[in-house]
Amino acid sequence: MGLGITSGLVAAGATLAAPTGLSAIGVALGITSAPLIVTAAPIIGAAATATGVISGGAYFYSKWKSRKAKENLENQ
Repeated sequence: MGLGITSGLVAAGATLAAPTGLSAIGVALGITSAPLIVTAAPIIGAAATATGVISGGAYFYSKWKSRKAKENLENQ
């Protein structure tokens, strides 16, 4: 959850820090570099997505195992 919140904050910061106007042209031409937060935003977003998928899978696996355990206790 913490990585998801961090990803949202970084995305908001990247949106605000993204170069516009003449600085965007300079970045596109390779004259200047993009701010670090703009460069790191996709990486942090991908990490948040992967963490969310793993967390969701673990949650549903836990629910499934709990249900199976409860059924086994009822059948005994």
